[in-house]
Formats: sequence, structure tokens, C-alpha cells
Amino acid sequence: MKNLQKTKGYITVASNSVNYYVSAINLAESIIDHFPDAKITLVTEERFLDGRERIFDKVILCDDHYRAKLWGLFNTPYDITFYMDSDIDCHHKDISKVFEELGDHDMVFTPLTAETDYAFNNRHFPEGSFQLNGGVCLYDITKPMVKEFLIDWYELYKKQYSGEWWPTDENGNIDNVTYGTQEEMHRWDQFTLWWLTNRNEKYKDIKIDVFEDWARWNYYNRYISSKNHNKEPIVLYHYSSG
Repeated sequence: MKNLQKTKGYITVASNSVNYYVSAINLAESIIDHFPDAKITLVTEERFLDGRERIFDKVILCDDHYRAKLWGLFNTPYDITFYMDSDIDCHHKDISKVFEELGDHDMVFTPLTAETDYAFNNRHFPEGSFQLNGGVCLYDITKPMVKEFLIDWYELYKKQYSGEWWPTDENGNIDNVTYGTQEEMHRWDQFTLWWLTNRNEKYKDIKIDVFEDWARWNYYNRYISSKNHNKEPIVLYHYSSG
């Protein structure tokens, strides 16, 4: 039997606010400017559709959850997917080469590091620090463990965000010391990601890596150019307002 080549494509999610839908259109246009053959899927709410979504390869409807992006991750139509937040622009033709960055890993993120602490809030808490940035993510959904991980990320985050779940201390009480306060930290999907990769034995063998020249794949508008975080030209510029 002939081996079928894995499909590859890009995905972005626009929920909760029409502004994300407008940004997603801009993102898709900027990718196609540099890579006309790109296959891009939009996950969005039906109420936002106005005809401009025709630029996408596929459109998948979602609800208005604050982090519907996590639901979109495991509903990708592609085998190998590169997810991007909608408030991103593509600036370079190397976007077509991003799938090569996966190598033999299951998932690849951009990192959160000490050198960029000045650009992010709430990265550190008594027990550790956020290490992975969820703004972009490259992954192979054909691997069962990857799909389970993404589903668990979404389901656990929903409970975290709604207040149904937070780590407890040895007495079974909500731990507002070790991991930061529930009130302050509950909105960060990076915390759920940290918990699954650092405290959940189920995923101790999942192969997660970070992009080698990470800043070019997720360059935040808050970065200071003189610090030279990226070695090669910027591919994706992130207009996050966090």
C-alpha cells in the first residue's frame, strides 16, 4: 500500500470579539502574500462571517469562549498544523518552511525566557515559571498522545477559567501560595500548559521542543529590537497587547 503524505496547513482562531476576526483576515492575507499555496483554516463564530472568510481553505465554527483557540487546536483538518494567534502578521516567505521545524518532535512552541521577561506579565510564581508561549504552536495531530494533550489542555483550562479547578495543598484546600493566587492566575492558558507538562505524569514522555531561532517565529511588538532576540529575519510579528 502506498504511504500517504501527511497534510500540512495553518490554523487561526477568532472568537469572543469581531476584532479577532478582522485580524485573522489580515493574517491570512499576509501569509498568502508570501506563500500563495498556503492552506489556512479559520475557526470562528458564525456571527462574524461577512464574506471575507472565503480567503481561507476551510472555516470551522466555534462558540464564543474566551479561549476557543484551545478547542480549535484539536479540531484542525490537517495532519501537521501550525497554529497562530490571530493578532499576527506574516513578514517573510520562510512561513512556507515552518513545518520543517517539527523534526521528530510531537509539538514545538516558542519559549518564555529570562531575556524577554520585560515583555510579559505574571510569568513567575513560587513553584516555577511559564516556559512555553501559546501564541504559536506546531504539532502533529496524527499522534494520539498529541490529540489527547490538546483536548486535556482545553478541558482543564475551561475548569481553571471558570473557577472549578485549581491546584490544592496537602490538606485539599485551594493553594493560593505555591502557584500564585487563583484570582490572579486563572485566566492564563499558559498555566494550564505548564501544569500538563510539569505536573501530569500522563505526558512525561511527550516530545515538546521550542523553535531554535524562536523570536523570528513569534516576534512580539513589545520586544526591543536592539536586544537582537532573532538571528534570521522575522517571519511572524505578534501585535499582542497583553
